[in-house]
Amino acid sequence: MIERLRVFALVLGGCIGVVAQGTTPAPATFLANEGQWLPAILFKGRSATANVSFLRDGISFSQVAPEDEEKEHEEPHVDHHAAPEFQVWNMSFAGIDAGVRIIGERGRKSVTNYLSGSDPSKWVVHPMEYERVVYQGLYPGIDVHFYGAGLDLEYDHVLHPGADISMIRTVYAGIESLALNAAGDLVITTAMGTQIQRAPLSWHMIDGVRHAVPVDFVLYNDSTFGFTVRGGYDRTRTLVIDPLFELVWASYTRALGSGNNINYCFANAMDAQGNVYLTGMVDGTFPITPGSYSGPGNIYPEIFVAKFSSDGTTLLYSTYLPGSSSEFGTSIAVDALDRAYITGVVDLNFTGQTNFPSTPNAYQPVHADGPDAILTVLDPTGSSLVYATFLGGDGGESGYGVALGPTGIAYVTGTTSYIGYPEVAATNYPQGDKDVFVAKFDIAQSGAASLLYSVRIGGGPFSQCTAHGIAVDDAGNAYVTGSTGFGNGTFPVTPGAYNTVYSTGVDGTAVYLLKLGTTLPVALVYSTFLGPGMGTSVSVHTTTGEAFVSGNTYTPQFPTTPGALQTVHGGATDAFALRMNAAGSALIYSTFLGGPGYDQSTDIVSNGVNEAYVAGIARDGFPTSPGALQPALAGGLSQDMWVVQLNSTGTAYGCGGSTYFGGTSDEYYGSFYDHLAPSLALHDSGGQDTLSIAATTHSQDFPTTPGVYEPLKVNGIADQPVFFKFTCASMPMAPVAGFNADVLPTCTGALVDFDDTSTNGANSWNWSFPGGAPSTSTDQNPQDISYPAAGSYTVTLIACNAIGCDTVVQQITVALAPPATVDLGNDTTLCDGGMVTLNADPGFVTYIWEWNGSLLSDGTSSITVSDPGVYTVSVADTAGCTGVDTVLVEVLNTPAADFSYTVEEAPCALPRLNFTAAAGGTAYLWAFGDSTFATGPQQQHTYALPGTYTVSITVSDGPCTGTTSQTVLVPEATALAMGPAVVPNVFSPNGDGVNDCFAPVGLEDFASCYALVVFDRWGVVVFRSGSPNACWKGVNDAGDALPDGVYYYLLTLGDVEYPGAVEVLR
Repeated sequence: MIERLRVFALVLGGCIGVVAQGTTPAPATFLANEGQWLPAILFKGRSATANVSFLRDGISFSQVAPEDEEKEHEEPHVDHHAAPEFQVWNMSFAGIDAGVRIIGERGRKSVTNYLSGSDPSKWVVHPMEYERVVYQGLYPGIDVHFYGAGLDLEYDHVLHPGADISMIRTVYAGIESLALNAAGDLVITTAMGTQIQRAPLSWHMIDGVRHAVPVDFVLYNDSTFGFTVRGGYDRTRTLVIDPLFELVWASYTRALGSGNNINYCFANAMDAQGNVYLTGMVDGTFPITPGSYSGPGNIYPEIFVAKFSSDGTTLLYSTYLPGSSSEFGTSIAVDALDRAYITGVVDLNFTGQTNFPSTPNAYQPVHADGPDAILTVLDPTGSSLVYATFLGGDGGESGYGVALGPTGIAYVTGTTSYIGYPEVAATNYPQGDKDVFVAKFDIAQSGAASLLYSVRIGGGPFSQCTAHGIAVDDAGNAYVTGSTGFGNGTFPVTPGAYNTVYSTGVDGTAVYLLKLGTTLPVALVYSTFLGPGMGTSVSVHTTTGEAFVSGNTYTPQFPTTPGALQTVHGGATDAFALRMNAAGSALIYSTFLGGPGYDQSTDIVSNGVNEAYVAGIARDGFPTSPGALQPALAGGLSQDMWVVQLNSTGTAYGCGGSTYFGGTSDEYYGSFYDHLAPSLALHDSGGQDTLSIAATTHSQDFPTTPGVYEPLKVNGIADQPVFFKFTCASMPMAPVAGFNADVLPTCTGALVDFDDTSTNGANSWNWSFPGGAPSTSTDQNPQDISYPAAGSYTVTLIACNAIGCDTVVQQITVALAPPATVDLGNDTTLCDGGMVTLNADPGFVTYIWEWNGSLLSDGTSSITVSDPGVYTVSVADTAGCTGVDTVLVEVLNTPAADFSYTVEEAPCALPRLNFTAAAGGTAYLWAFGDSTFATGPQQQHTYALPGTYTVSITVSDGPCTGTTSQTVLVPEATALAMGPAVVPNVFSPNGDGVNDCFAPVGLEDFASCYALVVFDRWGVVVFRSGSPNACWKGVNDAGDALPDGVYYYLLTLGDVEYPGAVEVLR
């Protein structure tokens, strides 16, 4: 739960035109007096013609006559003899409080030195300079703030609760007259001319919404003025009195081409110093600076990139990005290193080639078919390319928007046609004839690695989708808007989105808004239709994720919200502006911006308090606000640019109001190449918003300011890029306190880093950390606050500035880090000569290994060991938690492996081998070399074939094993000697039962290899037997008795033959 204590104040603003027409801008910073001036001077600012000295009771102006100043600039080396004419006039505060304090705010060391005299101790080196000078307690409860804003010195009165506005008395001395004109402006006449302090516009700021309060100047006499409020006002709330848009400066770009030349500016950006960067397309007459990058091309139009100083007076660099065909720069962004990122379109020439530059680290160094999109990055001096790549396939691609994330991360959007567009880490979505693409690059990477994702999104067959704007939040989500048409009912929208119904009204296209997430493959977080028309630009509050969209619609039924600034369509084409909630599910506001004519928006930007600035082009009838910088169209039939500021709820104008800006001829809505302009860039600096605006004009009387880079149009009525700055000073408000806490758990508590997120320019911080150490801090972002135990703690932040303070109370939860747990596994056993790797979790910070109590090694998460003993590892994690584990390693002897064998011969068979293992194992595994195996300490084995065999035995004893092998020779099978066998040589088969049958006797063991054949004298077989138990009875096969006589036999035992003869004698 967050609790807030608010202090409200009344703020009254004023604007003093210190600088006369024809001079350079007034000071933007104020130097502190550190001994270089008279003690009465506390701070001083300086411009080309005016010194502004801050005294205890007011300020003093000294100004050179304009004609003398002009002589000094035109003839600096000529002695003009007569001293220049000076005018000194003072503005003081009557009846101020004696305790007033005069301080500087937003200070830094200057680059100025005052080296007077020969005593270095009296030299003033780099005195402090400040953006604001504040008189605190000028009157009871009343402060006054001075700050520079463009051509003016501005000041605000800040009335805290209970202060009396009637106490304010501002007295001029040294002027000729003080008066009020019909508009309620304060007219200050001096010898040097007339200064106008415009009538204040005032409001309360209530929950981010401005509510008007009428405040007027009041004259007390011919030299003194104050303020009065018409009616009552809530003295407990902030009252802001603020001017509308103020023109800081405006300049042409000095493109010399005339007639049908091509000089267009499509986009601009600002860096942190306020320098302005332009891009677009130009012909060969655009000025470039020596030393700037220039590629090999020379066919116009070319992309140009130009950088101008923050005051609009100096061209810092200007370069072409040329190719051999037509190239357009459509969008530009600048990173924290002042590198310019440009996207656009590069086409091929009539030979199908281009020499537009790419770099060796490009994702796509070679142009594909048709037009390609590009991402080109220039170094801070504009003299070389940091990264340059094409992005395209076989159809045609155009880059229309570029936005930046962290340094080096760039997001590009545009359109792609047909096939071949490179999709990387992307979810598949419908595709049509022309689709949206979004690509994310990391220019610190090279080649394929530099494209982090690339996705194509369309509406299905024959669909036509465009993308015109992209923005990125702090989390890296990308927001894109554009239009979709021609059968885009399948354009992907997400469940729960604001509007999932495709409707084109009379426009023929529908506006969409989509958000892509950060995980890969990249996918839609939400996608919604907004209504009929075309989306031209998107901005996002980078922390909340609320999106702001501008666009155009012909359709009166385009959705608006109740109470919005303009809920009724003005006619023809109206611009619109809307704010979408972070979920993409509901409008916060939506409003038309337009009159009866063709009013079109081109760009939108938003600031940190959710105010939106919108720009576009309109003819006569566009609604402007009272007191606008240019309340009406400059030329009767022309079109001018317009700029509008909306409050955070879209119900009223913000401090800038609504104004035209242009000359009596046309200012362009983009160009005939359909790239949108004017474009906006915003510098949001603590309530002092500065807008940089760039476009193209035909007007020869475009309202430029003196002293800028080019105040005159040098090419007649031809196209000429222009750029200018507006400022809108939101008066200071009390901070809205806030913070984030980053808790780093430890084993004994936690360390917490606090990040201040307070808004509205807080400049002092008081933190309270009950239970923490230290318990208080005045740092903006306290680091390493230590909490000793787990639990819930209250943290209080009081954020203050000169307007007031705000308090936020927030609970943080501290949890102990889990103990470090390390596990080396179970005890392990090694065999003699073996090794084992002990592994601890690799996620720890430190490792210390010990063996039997002695230090072994440290720094690694694993070790390999072979010795027996107790091993211990001690670890520590990032939270400082420690853990220990041990493991026992035992080493066993490896058993001996050996065996012997004998050969046992057998009649008529291969011999049998008898194997015996040596003692010492508990398990035995035999491999006999013939793919047969056996277990046990003894084995008998008979081989199927004779030959040489390798016999191995593996002997195991627990986990340890030993192996050996021998070669054995198995001979062929042979018959053995017949031993006691008898073969008769005569027998008498007469039937007397004695010696009636012939057969060898005693060969029963040879039954497996026995064969007997008996032949007569002519070789005819008369008897055949395979059994030693069979005998011949002297008959033939038919059983007939054969005649007596000698017969022959062949006895075969295996491979041995025994021939012989036997006589038959009856």
